[in-house]
Amino acid sequence: MEYAFFAMIGWCGTKWPGWWRGPRPPQPDPWWWIVSIAGAVGGIVAATVFQPVIGQAGFFATTITALAGGVFAGSIVDGIGGLSNKG
Repeated sequence: MEYAFFAMIGWCGTKWPGWWRGPRPPQPDPWWWIVSIAGAVGGIVAATVFQPVIGQAGFFATTITALAGGVFAGSIVDGIGGLSNKG
């Protein structure tokens, strides 16, 4: 259940669908699913790796760690996909 929570928070860390109003058009339909899944995996990995450092800091620290991991992983995957975007 803990990993499901980390995945949910990591998924929330991805930038889709709100940021597409910016200067760059969104990727084709399947691409944002890949970014979201990478964010979920990044949330799980970050919260699991930093769990010894966080310790018993509480719910908020664990949530922020999973969110940051999701943002980091989703941004990397989105950047790699953006290299192929000519628009």
